[in-house]
Amino acid sequence: MRGSVPAEGEDGRRARRLMERVHLGECGSAAEALDAEREALAVYRRLAGAGPERYLPELAGCLSSLGVTLGELGRHGEALDAEREAVAVLRRLAAADPGRHLADLADALINLGATLAELGRPDEALRAEREAVSAYRRLAADDPGRYLADLAEVLAEVGMTLHERGLPVEALPLVVEAVTLLKGPVLKEAGLQEAGLQEAGLKETGLKEAGAAGRYQARLDRARAYLGTVLSALGRPAST
Repeated sequence: MRGSVPAEGEDGRRARRLMERVHLGECGSAAEALDAEREALAVYRRLAGAGPERYLPELAGCLSSLGVTLGELGRHGEALDAEREAVAVLRRLAAADPGRHLADLADALINLGATLAELGRPDEALRAEREAVSAYRRLAADDPGRYLADLAEVLAEVGMTLHERGLPVEALPLVVEAVTLLKGPVLKEAGLQEAGLQEAGLKETGLKEAGAAGRYQARLDRARAYLGTVLSALGRPAST
């Protein structure tokens, strides 16, 4: 019964404060962040056991954060355990509510792929990364305005990761698709920006449009740079 889920209590509030410190960069070192994450994780495990609907998302987020910190400390085997558990929890959550949890699952899969690659398991890494791309494709199909640029960014990043592993042939279609997807939003937002600035001056709406166009343009520039790198590795002329 929903009514049987206990109140969060002081432990839960402390766990949330600990994770806020980590996310805000307030810990003085990765080792300090690790201590905070482990303390928070112990609390979230207890809370999720009593109220999974309420606390499993926070447990998954804590596990993902712990995996990143362990990776920064070079403890990739331990990071793998945390990230695999995060993915398992998020699979369960995304199956029940993809609109709320699928993007988090995709991000956790990307982290998992990076750790698998660090451990010399490129085939497993690629499977995780491809699953992340598939998740973002699904999100972008349902809500392109929100997720299309994110899909393009993931395609570009996974493509560049493949290139760095010596797989430029596999990387090429991903970065080409990323550039293609981003060209549309950039041109659209740039047009809105110009119209907004001309018609409204430097009013709030114009500034917002300028900011959106700038973010898209930065993503496009990065994807084009990745594409140039991959084409160069294949001995082909740069193309945008």
